[in-house]
Amino acid sequence: MAQVFIANPKGGCGKTTIAVQIAAYYAGLHQPVMLVDHDPQKSSADWLRERPKSRPEILFSSATVGETVAVNGARCVVHDMPAAWSLAQADGLIQRCDKVIIPVLPSPNDIRACLHFVMGLYRSGFLGSGVDVGLVANRVRGNTRYFSVLEEFLQKLRLPLIGVLRDTQNYVNAMDGGLSIFELPASKVKIDLAQWEPVLAWLETSPSPAFE
Repeated sequence: MAQVFIANPKGGCGKTTIAVQIAAYYAGLHQPVMLVDHDPQKSSADWLRERPKSRPEILFSSATVGETVAVNGARCVVHDMPAAWSLAQADGLIQRCDKVIIPVLPSPNDIRACLHFVMGLYRSGFLGSGVDVGLVANRVRGNTRYFSVLEEFLQKLRLPLIGVLRDTQNYVNAMDGGLSIFELPASKVKIDLAQWEPVLAWLETSPSPAFE
């Protein structure tokens, strides 16, 4: 079973958006997938309630961090982690060969919060435990000054930048209807689909291919 955790203690960085895209993508490939909403705001649960019955099924669980989740045969479990989540709660939850995606926005506060989180990962020894960690620059506008600042910052973290996702209403429009970017007409989301290619490729890389 593969597990993917979307984590950043900073709220509002797009964890739910990324979590539901991944879950819907693999559901569309007819992979048994479960979405676990750990956030008290239950944004993932709200999205799933709006999902049309005609779309591929996504199993769901709502759980506090550390609570045992019955995966019900899912081969992939996507965890939408809450804000203010701490590394102390990772013990026993994230296992060797799991994947952790850290979304970060191109803003001063988000860059600082990401730095503190990543430094905590290094100090804890978490990064040497066989867990793959990747960064996603989210809601990016390429012509802004802080995108350049974000690029410089990410290059110094010694963690892979696995994707850059632009700021677009396509995600809002999709999620309002319980859909993902992968379920909109391809002609309207061509750029977004291309931006997701390296993220999906990273999910399937060694040491643990996410979906075999």
